[in-house]
Amino acid sequence: MEKSRTKNTTRNIGAGLVNQIISIVLPFINRTAILWTLGAEFTGLAGLFSSILNVLNIAELGFNTAIVYSLYKPMADKDHQKICEIVSLFRKIYVIVGTVVLVGGLAVMPFLTKLINGSYPDTINLYVVYLLYLINSVTSYYLFAYKECLLIADQRQDVAKNIRTIVNVARYLMQLLVLVVTKDFYLYLIVAIAGTVISNLLIQISTLKHYPFYRDIKTRLKIPADLRKQIGGLVINKICDTFRNSFDSLIISSFIGLTATAIYGNYYYIYSALYGVMLVICNAMSASVGNSIVKNSEEVNYKHMLTFSQIFAGIMGSFTVAMACLYQPFMKVWAGEELLLPTFDMLLFCVYFYVINMNNIRNQYISGNGLWWKLKWSYIAEALANLGLNFVLGKLFGITGVILATIFTIFVFNYLQRNYILFKKYFKHQNIWEFYREQFYYVLLTAIGLGISYFISEGLPVEGILNIAFRVLICLTVPNLIYFVGIKYTKRYRDTHDFMKRIRRIILKRG
Repeated sequence: MEKSRTKNTTRNIGAGLVNQIISIVLPFINRTAILWTLGAEFTGLAGLFSSILNVLNIAELGFNTAIVYSLYKPMADKDHQKICEIVSLFRKIYVIVGTVVLVGGLAVMPFLTKLINGSYPDTINLYVVYLLYLINSVTSYYLFAYKECLLIADQRQDVAKNIRTIVNVARYLMQLLVLVVTKDFYLYLIVAIAGTVISNLLIQISTLKHYPFYRDIKTRLKIPADLRKQIGGLVINKICDTFRNSFDSLIISSFIGLTATAIYGNYYYIYSALYGVMLVICNAMSASVGNSIVKNSEEVNYKHMLTFSQIFAGIMGSFTVAMACLYQPFMKVWAGEELLLPTFDMLLFCVYFYVINMNNIRNQYISGNGLWWKLKWSYIAEALANLGLNFVLGKLFGITGVILATIFTIFVFNYLQRNYILFKKYFKHQNIWEFYREQFYYVLLTAIGLGISYFISEGLPVEGILNIAFRVLICLTVPNLIYFVGIKYTKRYRDTHDFMKRIRRIILKRG
């Protein structure tokens, strides 16, 4: 069973990373094409509309996560009847959610101009562009996106990821062609809608092939009591994440303007691309962690969590150092000096990245245990604190204040508070201070690697692309060497080494 979970995790990570690379590189090229052919206001507008729709998508309420959690046991037991009942319920929920998002999106349309401080592009119809974004957002709810939960719960996210990879390559290349040849922003968005439709149709075909037993059961729309409670916690969590990820752009747009939103959006784009890679690694583990929680003891799972945390800390530490050393020179080449954030704000983005990723491995054990309802007050506290601090600090200090507000609320309410709940409710017999000691030891290693790498990078005597190339080499060697030496003699190292050996054997066997 352990070998099977490792194999599924490895396969899911591989497919997820390929998909994430495509989702980073090609949209980056398209964003650059928009910036260079249409202007910064268009990228700011895209960021604003995406944020609005992220807020509206709060109507999904975490049903997807709750449904996947409820499928772990029937999947393990091969209870086909129960699986069909749960997925059929999910289909009906998604139709309702899609309708709520659509109606809510239409209700926002009259107020679009109020959310923009200053001018916006006069070569397009603001409302038509927004409507195309809205259509793309609700399409999945009405098609077959709900069936993807079968693949996720069965530890086969790689199937859906591979489909999205193939479709996205075609979609992004077509969008780039549209931008270069026609500079038609409407057609650019229509191609995105077509890509969403095709992806969902192919996932529908694939799930029918993998799960021929599935059939739509006519059930009354009644959510079981235990699932309602889990969804209640996820609703609050969804609101919290929305406040953190979407209101930043809305506040910057309202207080400063679209150009500032575009500048923030450029940095956030790089941040979110790397964060997406981190999520691929963690989400690929989710079903395996859920299965392990069902099969293994608390002590075994605690040991696994510490091992995964050590591996993950090395990856996120290297990424954080790379961000600090490469952000500014990369932005100079890509967007130009006039669209740079101050160095302090850039470093805050790096802290933001590290702090939020400190939660990711732990979150797999929160989800695997279905602790969302137990965390409801933590979600509420983070949501209110983040929204309030965003308004106050954003008004006083602009982009700097917005990032500071986010870092503070993530660390206090997400990291510290939720760790406490996890150890109180599940890891009851384990030492939380041991967990903290290891976590903050990894923070120290990252800080040392960042300081040395940044000092060397800033002293390079070359500029432009060559400067970036040397910085990449520094970031590939210095932090990883420091991290390896730092963990070599820890008690966790042997478990980490053995796990990585299993991963290598699976990869080489497949190769």
